[in-house]
Order: sequence, then C-alpha cells, then structure tokens
Amino acid sequence: MEGAGVQASRTARAALSDSWLFDLLFAGTPAVTWAAAGALPAGFERADQFAVLPAGAGRSFMVSLAARPGASSALTSYNSLRSGRTRLARRVLGFGLRAGLAQPLLRDKIDIGIAPGSSPAQLAEELLEEHLQRLFGRGPVVTAFGGGSGPYRKPVLQVFAADGAPLGYVKVGWNDWAREAVGREAAALRACALRPMRLGVPELLGHSTWRGLDLLITGPLPRGIRRLGSGSGLPDASVLREISELAPGFAGELATSPWWLSVRSRIQAGVVDPAARAALELAAERIQRAQGGVPLRFGAWHGDLVPWNLARGGSRLYAWDWESSAPDAPLGFDAVHFHFQVAFIARGRPLAEAVDSAAGSAGAALEALGVPERAHRLVAILHLVELAVRHEEARRSTGDVDDRFYPAVTQVLERALARPRGLAGPRSAGRAA
Repeated sequence: MEGAGVQASRTARAALSDSWLFDLLFAGTPAVTWAAAGALPAGFERADQFAVLPAGAGRSFMVSLAARPGASSALTSYNSLRSGRTRLARRVLGFGLRAGLAQPLLRDKIDIGIAPGSSPAQLAEELLEEHLQRLFGRGPVVTAFGGGSGPYRKPVLQVFAADGAPLGYVKVGWNDWAREAVGREAAALRACALRPMRLGVPELLGHSTWRGLDLLITGPLPRGIRRLGSGSGLPDASVLREISELAPGFAGELATSPWWLSVRSRIQAGVVDPAARAALELAAERIQRAQGGVPLRFGAWHGDLVPWNLARGGSRLYAWDWESSAPDAPLGFDAVHFHFQVAFIARGRPLAEAVDSAAGSAGAALEALGVPERAHRLVAILHLVELAVRHEEARRSTGDVDDRFYPAVTQVLERALARPRGLAGPRSAGRAA
C-alpha cells in the first residue's frame, strides 16, 4: 500500500496545472489554505476535500466530497448536455460517490484547511463555502469547478445543496478580461429579463465582488434539457433577430458606427503584442479604406452562439455563456460565429477553411436577416477581426495564446484583404444596399 508521502506527492503533481485555481479560491488569506491530501500545514483543520478528476484535453474537474448526494449531483446533473461516453462515465462515478464506494478509490485529492483560532466572522468572509452559503441563502453547499485553459480560462463553479439539489452557477472574474466578461454577461442577462423572450436564458441571481474577485451568480438550468449536437443547425432567423433586438438597432456606415470605432480603440488599448497590433491596425486601415462607407445594420449579439451553449427543454431553446455579448455588433455576427466555431472547434478545420466555410454557410441566415448578399463577405471578415481583438484582450490578461488561432489569424486577414475583391460578396464589390 502506498505511503502518505507518495500519495501526497502524486496529488501535488496532479494539481500542479490547476494550482492557479486553488490559489485563487483558497489562498491569499491567513485563515484559509490548500494542500495535497494529508499535507496541510501543522495546526490547520480540514474544512473540505476536493477530488481532482480528469475532464479531457488535459483539463481537470474538481468536486467537493463534503456530502455524498451533492458530490454525486455534481457529476450527474445535466448529463443530457454531455456526450454519451462522458454521460456514462459520470453516471457510474456519481453512483459510486452517492454510495460512498468511490471516495476511497480516488487517487488525487486536495484538502482545504482553516487556520487554528479562525473566528466565524473571519471564515464567513474568507472561506469560499461560507460565502456561497450566504449568496444562495442555503447551507451547507457542495461545489464543483474547472477553469479551462488558454487565454479565456476562468473558474466556473457549480453549486449544489448537500442533498444534491442544483442551486446555480458562479463565474469568477479574476483578471481584466474575465471581469469584463462577467460584466458583459450580467448586462446581457439583465437585458433578457426586461422583455419576454422565446429564447430561454439562465436567471441572473447576482453580480457581486468577493476578495477582489467579480462573481456572476446565475440560477440552475431547467431539469430535463437536452444538448444540441455539433451537427445541429443554426437557430432560425427569428431567434437571431430576437437577440439582436436586445439593444436599440443602428443603421449607418461602417466607419462611423459605434462598433467600428470601438474596435479601432480596442486595438490601440488592448493589443499589446507589437506584431499582432501592427497586423490588426493594417487590417483595420484596409477595411476602412475599401469598405468604410458601406451601410450596415447593427444590434446586440450573443457572442458565442454555438451548439454546446444551446439546449432544448421541451419546445424551448435555451442559451447560456453570454460573456462575449455586445449591444452594437454588425447584424449577422451570431450566424457567422455559429458556423465558424462548428468548423474550427467541433470539426477541427484549419482557420482559413473555417472562415471560408462560415462565410458560405451563414449566407441563408444573413439573407433572412436582411443583410445584402454583397455584404456577406464583409460581415465574415469583420467577425474575424472581432475574434482577433478578443483573443488579444484575453492574451493581455493571461499571457496565454490559442496556438490554433494565432498567428494564423493575421495571415488569414492579410490574404483576404490583399486579394482583389477580398471584402466583396459573391456578386459585387460595391456598397451594401
């Protein structure tokens, strides 16, 4: 049987890639710390223990073992949103956790410790579990979380009651980009709550701060919703139009639109890598010279409308992850984004192919939204510029790069803008009507 030291060493290695998450949520205060299972500093009392579970693509999923039903629900709730293979694995492990059979077999665990002599008031402020109990008005709670990887990484916590009832989600804004992201999502969900919508969205429960972190708190998704496969079609134009109408519409020339002026400003302020900034400035200049006078329509967009952020509950479509939404994007961005992400992420196609595929596949939706055919290619290129700026803003906060996207995006933009009629649609390089 392994000794405690060997087990602690293995757990420490397993948690190494996720140490930033534990540091963020369970460190930085004298009263709370974390360590590999069995390795808390002398005198510290264990307040919680997390199992570190593989989540694919080199990522981990952390599940509190504080209560069996809650830990089980963290793995089995919303299983209909997951692929069949993942669903089966989580169901089996969830049953094991509920029965108490799996806990001793889990190799990689992290202990959360509280310092001796910590007062209830101090713990209420500094211990995450205590803070979540106050946020949801219920305790005790069980949490599960992951943080993703790359420039867009951020903690997303699932919160359950000890009896397994889902309470909601908490997104954590921990750097400049993530704080702005949770702020954008909060604004979008408020806009959705102000009007009756066919599209279902999570209920916004709160947007607050805790220990220098911005917290976006949303309610649980409805029970019984079912995921959309990556081969699912784009939602119909009425859904896209409903999203666009979450903000007052605007019609005008590209070069004088609030969205374009914001993009130019974001390139200057948010792109710190010299090569990326030079490439984006050149692309923006070329676009403005060639198509700055093109009239377009602008409105709100979801920002990441993709099959894995959509599900059906009965006859109703639900959408979440509004953190990249904006109130003034070119009409049609959601349609282009949907097809681009399916090609680039779900099907793993090279960036240039994904861009071309999206421009063509989104055509019917763009036409249904009233975007003139000769402006379709322009909208697709503007969407790619938006993604490039978004990548650099996130990169500025984390230092991480999406290697599949950058620097390929600068090369794709250069080729698209250098070739004749690079911004034009299939019939004309002229102005959009």
